[in-house]
Amino acid sequence: MERKSYKLWVLVAALVIISMVLAQCAPAATPAPQQPTEKKFKVGLLHPSPITDAWSGIAYQALKRIEAELGAEIANVEIKSPAEREKGFIDFASQGYDLVIGHDFAMQDAAEKVSKDFPNTFFTTTGGSKFTDNYAPIDLIPGYKQALYAVGVMAGNITKTKKAVAFTMELPATKIPLEGFQAGFNSIPGNSCSMVILKDGNDVGAAKEAALQAIADGADILIANANIAGTGVLQAVAENEGKVWGIGTIGDQTSLAPKGVLVSATLNVSEALFSIAKAVKEGTMKGGQVRVFTVNDPGVYDFVYNPETADLVTDEMKALLQDTLNKIKSGEIKVE
Repeated sequence: MERKSYKLWVLVAALVIISMVLAQCAPAATPAPQQPTEKKFKVGLLHPSPITDAWSGIAYQALKRIEAELGAEIANVEIKSPAEREKGFIDFASQGYDLVIGHDFAMQDAAEKVSKDFPNTFFTTTGGSKFTDNYAPIDLIPGYKQALYAVGVMAGNITKTKKAVAFTMELPATKIPLEGFQAGFNSIPGNSCSMVILKDGNDVGAAKEAALQAIADGADILIANANIAGTGVLQAVAENEGKVWGIGTIGDQTSLAPKGVLVSATLNVSEALFSIAKAVKEGTMKGGQVRVFTVNDPGVYDFVYNPETADLVTDEMKALLQDTLNKIKSGEIKVE
């Protein structure tokens, strides 16, 4: 009996030793690889006024769309003084933001300076002529000039008196697009579009008086790109509906002269800013240049027709505008 117990004990001991040896020889279990955490796309916005203001509101709308459609983590800061511009760019860049938008032409100097110290962040401003390897301002003026040229051609075929007047200020952003309208209107033989330079973009009354004078001088097409003062021009149109017609600019201005506005040539700054963010996320955005927008950029320039003036802006006139636009896109018509 003791002999059998001894043999059993030896057998158990041998099995234990064998299992220990096999355990040592077996390859160590490989831990499951951890999935890399995807870096969050981060976009910051610096704006010059409260987001309830029309201008800053445009950029904020773009920011919210960037959040919704591009899955970005977003933040915005109101810049209340020039001294805060540089700090605003630095704060966002130092927190690892991928894109910082300065929604103001005046922010270009700060963006240019800060961009050199933060090469992993891309910077853009709404307007500007300076740039670095990772800073590219956007220029919407060339495309808007092209769009208004097409409107000018259409208006030039609608006018009865063959006279139009464009009201603006001595600022490239407001004046150059209207030079496009002027060229388009004047491309029709016998037409003449003059330009009035307003001194104050906030003086609605002075703009209205200038518009009434233009009407008295025989103009029946009026257009303004002059900030708030431009509303005074359409007020004059509203008081003379049926005799003169207006062209809306920047946004849909039909409500200012419900039976007098022929079409509004809208400028979708929000779409332009969104396209910049999309390009940055996709890695296709290029620095070292000004990002110039033209009518070939979809969604940035559009036309809102007024149903109350459909007897003048017929399908034929709309087709004329579109045909002109297509010729600009193809290069057949050059707006310079």
